Amino acid sequence: MPVTLAKHHVEVNLIFFVIPAYNEQENIGALLENIRALGFESGDYRVIVVDDGSRDRTVEIVQAVSSKVPVQVVSHPVNQGVGAVFRTGFDAALKLAAPSDVIVTMEADNTSDLAILPEMLRKVSSEADLVLASCYAPGGRIEGTNVWRKVLSWGANLLLVLAFPIQGVKTYSSFYRAYKAGMLAQAIQAYDGKMIEQPGFVCMVEVLVKMHRLGVKITEVPMVLRINMRKGASKMKVSKTIRDYIGFILTDLRQRGRQLDRK
Repeated sequence: MPVTLAKHHVEVNLIFFVIPAYNEQENIGALLENIRALGFESGDYRVIVVDDGSRDRTVEIVQAVSSKVPVQVVSHPVNQGVGAVFRTGFDAALKLAAPSDVIVTMEADNTSDLAILPEMLRKVSSEADLVLASCYAPGGRIEGTNVWRKVLSWGANLLLVLAFPIQGVKTYSSFYRAYKAGMLAQAIQAYDGKMIEQPGFVCMVEVLVKMHRLGVKITEVPMVLRINMRKGASKMKVSKTIRDYIGFILTDLRQRGRQLDRK
């Protein structure tokens, strides 16, 4: 039976939210309340918070709202990085999800605009296998940060667009996505469980590129990324992440070169 998000006139199947969290005590409670405010019945969605070795009250806060929000915590005893978090989160969701269900990933810091979720769900149920929230798509933008960080972000994204051109895709690294569960399971199986090998934030680029190469249908919904909705500092170090992007591009080029040599 499809889930109806009545006030938005959207029908979807069971929704699994996978949310990575590392020392997010200032943000996670508000995010869970905002998800609850979307209007889903409690039996129509599940939230999986992957706690990546937090040393603050993140887990305590999640557990405190579990009577109101259908949420579970999967914990890493120590910090393992974004790649490991998404491997854990996808594994936990896919153990419960049917192929027709939807898996939504998003940041824990409230920068993922829930106002566009109905459109993402509409597209993933009718037009595509993977829907990206895109601050670089027409109508999207970044607010609440300084010009230097915007320039670095734009430059890094342009580098990825040039290295891995995907028709209709403008944003490569956002966490905020909606996946068809069956498609995600097939992609993980196709890569023999190694769809996510990158340990850091570049893993989101890796997932996108690998799915594109499998022929997964991908589209975007424009989003205004409001950095000032986050409380506390970002966990992403821009300069390190850009170096990781370059490393990933070079490694991919070498691998493709070796494949061509073998032909």
